[in-house]
Amino acid sequence: MNNNTIQIKEWNAKTSSRELTGEEISIYKVAKSMSAENFAKLFEDFLNLGGKQFQEGRLIGLHLRHTHRTLQRLAVCFSLGLIVGLSEQDYSDPRNAQAIETAKKLAQMFRDGELPMGSYL
Repeated sequence: MNNNTIQIKEWNAKTSSRELTGEEISIYKVAKSMSAENFAKLFEDFLNLGGKQFQEGRLIGLHLRHTHRTLQRLAVCFSLGLIVGLSEQDYSDPRNAQAIETAKKLAQMFRDGELPMGSYL
């Protein structure tokens, strides 16, 4: 399997499974073409397909251990920015109340200088 391409799968109703179409897309081409809004929708769909949670995030973090150190810092900063962005909402319900409360705590820690990121080198 090539880690630089995405192999496209589609649902086959006859076999009740997702099957490869033979089409491949360059991850780099997708990444350089995406807007923040595109990424948010991609991330939303990625999370929704299988209900990904902490363990899947941890697995992605484990994969990122082998990337460039500057990119690792960017991943941490990006992830914290994502969490702070989620914290900036007034409405929650029982499905996300605890998570938003945690996000608000992390946002406050960031504002208070308790979560330093280091400089971009």
